[in-house]
Amino acid sequence: MKRNLYFALFAFLSGILSLSGIIFFKYFYPENYVKDESGNYINITVSENTSTFPVNKSTIFNVEYDYPEEGRLLKEQLKCIPALMGCDKTGVERYLKDYMDNLSKEEKEKGLVSYKLISYNGNEITLRKTFRSPITTGFYAKSFNGLIVILKGDEKTVYEYTQISLSSLPEDLRADILKGYYLENEEELYNFLESYTS
Repeated sequence: MKRNLYFALFAFLSGILSLSGIIFFKYFYPENYVKDESGNYINITVSENTSTFPVNKSTIFNVEYDYPEEGRLLKEQLKCIPALMGCDKTGVERYLKDYMDNLSKEEKEKGLVSYKLISYNGNEITLRKTFRSPITTGFYAKSFNGLIVILKGDEKTVYEYTQISLSSLPEDLRADILKGYYLENEEELYNFLESYTS
């Protein structure tokens, strides 16, 4: 009877030890680790369902809006950015570069200066848009009631009302002024005014 009890206890402990060995091998054996994009080792047996790339419909985007001059950082979570579907890390970075290279007028006016990939972890990607107050330089000559008005670089603030008639200008210059004729500095402005003031 005692012998059977020892045998059963030995079999039970052997089973526990074998099971522990399997678990240890499965989660800690070096072949189960791979290097991710940032150079850290991750256990692929644990994270095989949470890979960041390629981007898919379950990828979550955390978009940060950074206003360093005001000390504000706003955050928004998006479920999808359709243009990034199927992209790897390089594809995401290329999209962000193209976005900045072809910046819309609205984003320029808001003062967007950078759009970057900040981090990627599991199934989440963090992007950051950084805004700075736009620096306006130069002047714009525009038409108002048939006369030329000089606006500051923001195209909103009036710098000077002139008595120059739009109809007195050469035809090609008239077309430019209707769109907004840019004068880079005060010297260009002075030359323009001197040339067309009668």
